[in-house]
Amino acid sequence: MTSYPKTMCRLVLLLVMVTTVFGSMKETPQQIVNKYNNYRKICIGLGYQNLSCKADNKGKRSIAFQSSLSSTLENMGNQQTVIFDKVTLNEGKGYNKKTGVFTAPEEGLFNFSWTMKSKAGQYFVSEIVHDGKPIAYNQADGRGLTGYAMTSNTANIKMNKGDKAWIRTKDSYGKYASGGYWCNFSGNKL
Repeated sequence: MTSYPKTMCRLVLLLVMVTTVFGSMKETPQQIVNKYNNYRKICIGLGYQNLSCKADNKGKRSIAFQSSLSSTLENMGNQQTVIFDKVTLNEGKGYNKKTGVFTAPEEGLFNFSWTMKSKAGQYFVSEIVHDGKPIAYNQADGRGLTGYAMTSNTANIKMNKGDKAWIRTKDSYGKYASGGYWCNFSGNKL
């Protein structure tokens, strides 16, 4: 059920109550409450839930992180983890800046994105992995260019609590990634 019909039902109830209270002062407070309860029963009978305004966020916590690569990486090994060491956001404490690994604090669907930048004549091929299984690739290829190559990719991953996701080199193709916050890795729970 979408939030629009719920919001409309609440709005109708509020308008009915305001109209009733201010439009007709002949009714007693008990009569007004009875009318409200009748309208509420109709909405519930139509399938709408009786929720408070804060109920939509109840029990939910923010899970999001933003990290960057502060120094240049060169000639990384086969499937070596890229450690984005400068963390500017870590709501839910899922990202570890020492290991470069995000650990899901709770079950859910997570969106990840990462950007890599390489220089002319170099390249950096990376992949995002979920518990060691490759999900998507990213190739910043500056070969044949006179300037820098910069690419991004995203992945949506359904994770259980404790599952891990990280960026690593694809095979041994981690030749050059620019430092200075050009490369970054971020994620959030949808």
